[in-house]
Amino acid sequence: MSQIESSPNIHYKQNVVQDKYKNVPKPYMRVAEGMEAQFTNHLLGQMRKSINSTEPQSQAEKVYKSMLDDERSQMMAKSDSGLGIKDLVLNQIYPQYKKQPSQAINAYNNVTLTKERSNE
Repeated sequence: MSQIESSPNIHYKQNVVQDKYKNVPKPYMRVAEGMEAQFTNHLLGQMRKSINSTEPQSQAEKVYKSMLDDERSQMMAKSDSGLGIKDLVLNQIYPQYKKQPSQAINAYNNVTLTKERSNE
């Protein structure tokens, strides 16, 4: 397994996720992940309510399922394959998170090139 993990040709999805959000400050990420986790937890709870059970649930079972839904929603919020609420929130509170340094350099070069052409 260590040979697979150390191979430069293999890209893990989690590494891609980290690269996508590497310029986002941690407080913004916590807010965005928290919003997605809350929404996902609500959806899971509503889906669980829609299931008709044959036996009544004990209080312990309800608490366990609630905690399980909470953990699942936290894991989904931290992954890139969640519902996409995290991206929507980040677009609103920190819109420059998608801008990569290469895009900024290209934009600067385009402006500089345009100015040089106008001075000629």
